[in-house]
Amino acid sequence: MGVPVLIPAYRPGGALAEVVAGVLRLSGCPVIVVDDGSGAEFAAVFERVAADARVRVVHHAVNLGKGAALKTAMNYALVHFPDAAGVVTADADGQHHPEDIARIASRIEADPAALVLGARAFAGKVPLRSRAGNRVTSALMRVLMGQRLSDTQTGLRGIPAALIPHLLRLPSTGYEFELDMLIACKHQGCAIREEPVRTIYLEDNRGSHFHPIFDSMRIYFLLLRFSALSLATSALDNAVFALVWPATGSIAQSQAASRLVAMVFNYLGARGLVFHSRQRHAVVLPKYVALVAGNGLLSYGLIQWFHGRLGMATVPAKLLAESLLFIANFAVQRDFVFTRRRAAGGATDWDRYYTSVPATAKLTRRYTTRVLLEAIRRHAAAQQPLAILEIGGANSCFLDRILAEIPCARYDVVDTNRYGLSLLAARAASTVHLHEQSVLALALGQEADVAFSVGLIEHFAPAETRAAIHAHFDALRPGGTAILTFPTPTALYRATRALLEMFGLWKFPDERALEPEEALAAIGERGDVLYRRTLWPLVLTQHLIVARKRYS
Repeated sequence: MGVPVLIPAYRPGGALAEVVAGVLRLSGCPVIVVDDGSGAEFAAVFERVAADARVRVVHHAVNLGKGAALKTAMNYALVHFPDAAGVVTADADGQHHPEDIARIASRIEADPAALVLGARAFAGKVPLRSRAGNRVTSALMRVLMGQRLSDTQTGLRGIPAALIPHLLRLPSTGYEFELDMLIACKHQGCAIREEPVRTIYLEDNRGSHFHPIFDSMRIYFLLLRFSALSLATSALDNAVFALVWPATGSIAQSQAASRLVAMVFNYLGARGLVFHSRQRHAVVLPKYVALVAGNGLLSYGLIQWFHGRLGMATVPAKLLAESLLFIANFAVQRDFVFTRRRAAGGATDWDRYYTSVPATAKLTRRYTTRVLLEAIRRHAAAQQPLAILEIGGANSCFLDRILAEIPCARYDVVDTNRYGLSLLAARAASTVHLHEQSVLALALGQEADVAFSVGLIEHFAPAETRAAIHAHFDALRPGGTAILTFPTPTALYRATRALLEMFGLWKFPDERALEPEEALAAIGERGDVLYRRTLWPLVLTQHLIVARKRYS
């Protein structure tokens, strides 16, 4: 039957029937329409779409809000389509093209563990309230959730079945439910991926029932509640401290009393109201207590320093110390305490990586680019202009510098990640050719002078790593140059990775650091090593090997 498509509708126009017909024609997915208390005058509209046996119409007696309608449809889907990989939500006003809805349905079937957002580009004629609202919400999400999403307000979403029971328990019932979904998704450890879709606004979006002032206030309240709870906790903490300090005269005793009261208040509020965590107290509470203890020690040290060294009064010193620790406390609660950690196994989520590249990666790429350029100039410059092949280069960070500094007749990029390739296509020059292929099944039809990969071969099992290395040489002309870099398990690499994994910051669960001998053995079957070195400045140390393909 496919993935059910859920369409909440309140006083819909003719677009509803067109959307339903398009979904049925292009995807064959069952459709669940929720009449959110539209009234008797709209009964004919729902009767028309219900004429097809593949469409189920569920009615609310009164208008309960978009969030409530979505939850009604989700519950219906879980009961009547229990084997579905998930559901797709779409709006009833024609903003979502049936082809995009069908594509989101395919994505959730292919990857049923991630929330898929139909991300609009907001290009062309877009209503000001829609463009501004999305930018503001995206910026707030980036600050408060530590995650960059280009379209936080999209109604076109592929929701994994495993996430739905948690969403049904959320208290929100209006437009804020869609933002609450993103917050809940993060704290349940569910990956969020974006799929580019069309940006469609009919009649300047006048068919939408979204109120730009009141509904925006409700949405932003969900974001501001993070800060509201922290401020309330801080006020309670400082009030108790101010009451206990005159009686004890001890900073340590006053700090302990105020922190104990504030800890109970903040823990209950953060776990239930803010982060919607349903993990067991036995899992969450130890991490929270450890955070409070560490924060208390830091705060105590700062208060003593401000009071003893700078001569500040104790209560103002306390306020200053807590203010300095505010952002750090929030970030640790958000990303470590109340976020369910995903299992260590599985494949790297490259969509998520390309959506939000870590700042540290942007720095290390400059060094890696310089090393690549040096290797190409030293070992392949005689063949200019070059035909260069970058394997695993979706949204390549090396392409622009290489094209600017190395004469290239042709530059090919191979990767299996469609989203990353789409980002690269938006900035690629005419000499650049993109191929959605696996390194294990290359079929390019032409030979390259240089074939290179950075951070690719370590994502395979040993047998496939060997095949991936051979593929570099198979794509080269005789005498061509292969350049490979891969992580190698030095003590520095192990320590850095262990630290990142401990704090839940490691994003590459399938990365397998390679001893250089493993790569050298596979390279030796096809070519001769020209140069090799360990790239220590990368901290997560990489090993670089440059080799030439044999002529026979």
